[in-house]
Amino acid sequence: MSSTKQPADLSSEWSNDVRMNALFAPLQNKDLNPESWNAKILFWINLIERWSSENSVAILDVSELKHVFERNGKIPHCLPDIIEEAVVRRKFFPPDVHLQNIGVTHQTWGSWAVSLGTSAVKSLGSKVIGTRVSSFTVPNSIEKMEKLVTEQILQHSKIIQGSQFNYIEDKQLETILNEIKHQHSREYTLKVLKQKRTLVQLNIENRVFYKIIESDKSTKIDEVDKGILHLKVNLERIEREIETLENRIKEEKIKAKKSLQEGSKSAAKSCLKRKKRLDGNLEQLLSQQLNLEKIYEDIMQAKSNKTIHQAYESGLAAMKTMVDSSMIDKTHATMSELAELLDMNQEISDATVMKDNAEIGDLEADLQDLLDEEEHENLDDIARDKQTPETNFQIALDNLEKCDIHDLEPVIGKKETKNLVTSS
Repeated sequence: MSSTKQPADLSSEWSNDVRMNALFAPLQNKDLNPESWNAKILFWINLIERWSSENSVAILDVSELKHVFERNGKIPHCLPDIIEEAVVRRKFFPPDVHLQNIGVTHQTWGSWAVSLGTSAVKSLGSKVIGTRVSSFTVPNSIEKMEKLVTEQILQHSKIIQGSQFNYIEDKQLETILNEIKHQHSREYTLKVLKQKRTLVQLNIENRVFYKIIESDKSTKIDEVDKGILHLKVNLERIEREIETLENRIKEEKIKAKKSLQEGSKSAAKSCLKRKKRLDGNLEQLLSQQLNLEKIYEDIMQAKSNKTIHQAYESGLAAMKTMVDSSMIDKTHATMSELAELLDMNQEISDATVMKDNAEIGDLEADLQDLLDEEEHENLDDIARDKQTPETNFQIALDNLEKCDIHDLEPVIGKKETKNLVTSS
């Protein structure tokens, strides 16, 4: 956000001492000079609106506002009365009343009051008559702020796209709202977006998402919304698990090489066994990822609610086994951990028993590949080690000896000799 705008930046009259003294004075009886009274009301309403809009402050506290408009050590004594009159004119609203009023557009004061209900009217009346308004909101400012936030949401790089609607997670929304420096205004802007049903909240697997509603589209949360977000959440989970597995596979290969270097063939075999098990888990995850991406693409390409539901239902069985498989995942994880513990126990006892002869053959082949790879790396290292300055110099001398004597002569540009013809 831009730097704070001061009242002097927003009003050409702020430097006029005579004029400002009159505007700072308490509000007099309207009947004494209705024109002057109304001009004073309009001056302060316009200035407050401009200050609120320029500084992105949607919720204003009357006591704080007095110090915002302090001038030469003086505060505007008329401000509380100005705010009360602005509320009566529906230029400003108490925050709770404004939230109730959202969505009720193009109505007269009377029809708006009827739509709010008797209790709300009494609440507003108590704030306007006989009780000072302590805080208020400026509708024009909040409308500007909500429009800016909505634009930033739709342009966010991590927005989740659906076939008809888009979604955003609360973490990404928070980064956008944090651009509004004023905390109460930031919180109130979110309340307004939710109250207007521009953002509709839904919880998926202990994470908070918002469905972004544009124009007059339905604000209802249905199974398609939940399905799309379930897919995205689980695709993200699978991506993380794939990355973790790939790192673990690399680690087991490094451990196996290290065990061979230390002369422990049985330990190397145990590492390879764990690597093969991880390879199998990785292959299964890659298959799940492919299936989920296919379901997501089908939903994205659907052009109507009917085809969206068909695409969703076609992948429902797969989603039940992959997306809603927390118990299955836990079982696999437990069995995997148990198998690793058994491997460790076999390594300690140095009594590896392989019941499946085919698996033994595979492990032996993998072990031989690892040995060959290790030997090849060692030969490369030896060759590099032999390339010392002395050996390089000796090679250069040997090559020099093989050269013909003419090859050693420097090539210097010779002048072309001309045959001299002497006359007899």
